[in-house]
Amino acid sequence: MPLDIKDILFAASKTNLVLGITGALCFLDGVYLQYLEGEASAVSALYKKIETDPRHSQTKLLVHDQISQRAYPKWSMALLTWNEKTKEIFKLFNPDSTFDAHAADPASAPSLLQAWSRTPNWMTL
Repeated sequence: MPLDIKDILFAASKTNLVLGITGALCFLDGVYLQYLEGEASAVSALYKKIETDPRHSQTKLLVHDQISQRAYPKWSMALLTWNEKTKEIFKLFNPDSTFDAHAADPASAPSLLQAWSRTPNWMTL
């Protein structure tokens, strides 16, 4: 895990709080997977900013849906990292894949994140 991950989590939490965005950040074997929820215009603007940020590469939008209620209303941002339980859950939703987030089925992302959200190893600030 990068040494600056807590800095990333802190900055994202602070920014998201101001923007009214909630969500989850997953650090999976060197790859970030981020789930954002909030007003469509705020989320779209933040995603555009992420896409153009030179610290990010190979950004890929997996799902863009309207939701009736937030999945993570108490988290301006929380962090999940790989462990045996999160890998086991990943394999349930992506049985034909290695632990490669880029090779994961995009359609499984919402259900995968929901299953992960029930695990206890989330870091929040």
